[in-house]
Formats: sequence, C-alpha cells, structure tokens
Amino acid sequence: MRDVEQVIEGMKKETIYMITQKGASLESQLAWYWTYIGSLDMAFMLGLIDDKRRQALYGEVKKYKLENYLITVEAGVEQNANQIDGIINNEAPKPSLRDALRQYQEEAGKPQGGDVPPGPSRNPER
Repeated sequence: MRDVEQVIEGMKKETIYMITQKGASLESQLAWYWTYIGSLDMAFMLGLIDDKRRQALYGEVKKYKLENYLITVEAGVEQNANQIDGIINNEAPKPSLRDALRQYQEEAGKPQGGDVPPGPSRNPER
C-alpha cells in the first residue's frame, strides 16, 4: 500500500504542476485533471485504495477543477479549439441563399430571372 501512495502522490504533484502552468490551455488542464481522477477511480476498482481514500484524494485536487461546466462541455466537443467562448462549434455566419443570389446578381451586373424579393429583415415600405 505504501508504494501505491507514493505513486498517487507523484501523479497528484505532476497533475497540479501541469494544470497550474502559465499558458496551459484549457484542454490540457482538463485532460490532466480528469486523467488524475480516472487514475484514482482505477486504483479504487483494483482494490489499491478504498473509497474513503479516493474521496479524500478527490478533495485534495478539487480546487484545481475548472468550475464552469459549460466551458468544460464545450472544450470536450469544440472543433475550433481556439474558440472556447461559450458557444459550441461556432463559425462565422454563412450567407443565406437570398443574400448569395443577390451577390451573384450584383457581380453579374444584372438580375438573372427577375429580382430577388426582399428578405424578411428588409421592409421595403421604410
């Protein structure tokens, strides 16, 4: 049991060190935290530590856990890693078909097949 405690202590120190590194990315911080938690769970399942010890070890690193669960969820699914901003998979808005048709007509210099009716955001009476 003593060797297990030494290994866990080493993992905890390394985890805290990596999470608190200046400039550590959110993804990296999350990965280190949850890897450590997973290691504690594995040690418990293998019978190397009991549940009381596992809970105590959870508590020792809890202050390093990222508390904003929305950011945590977004980091797990975001395809644009540089856009952890509270909006999942946000990209620049794509033009509507109506706007694209207008643009093509302007580029061609004349309407093709008639005018494009005004969109719902445009009020021709104003």
